[in-house]
Amino acid sequence: MNKYTDLEISVLSLLLQKPELMKKTRLENKHFIKHKKIWIFMNEFYKRFGNFDLTLMMAVSKNKYRTVEYIAYLIDQEASPSLFKVYEQQLIDEYNQTKKNKYVIEKVYELANSLYVGNITLTDFNKNLSDLYKNANEIFKKE
Repeated sequence: MNKYTDLEISVLSLLLQKPELMKKTRLENKHFIKHKKIWIFMNEFYKRFGNFDLTLMMAVSKNKYRTVEYIAYLIDQEASPSLFKVYEQQLIDEYNQTKKNKYVIEKVYELANSLYVGNITLTDFNKNLSDLYKNANEIFKKE
């Protein structure tokens, strides 16, 4: 697994352990990549029922998207509830870094294409590349 996936699993596991954290979390659908379907299910379930009764969750899900297996897996995780805010912030930070990386890669490809077609010189390419990283840091600091 990777850090992002591990963070998603830890957060979801902690939410199952302490459903009241759903009221306090800053996480949104966009923050989940690998486990988005289970996050959406849990979020909607909590809005509707106000808790995470496992028997009811399994009955409601009818094992759509293998929900039963996900819930069983999440229950087995040993994340500590006292670390929820830490995991939550790390997941948000990882999401923002991933978003920034995608932005930078896209812009670097655009610059490389401009260099390839001869629209800019190598000196301009290097300057634009430097400006790109600086601008990316400014753009994504605000989020």
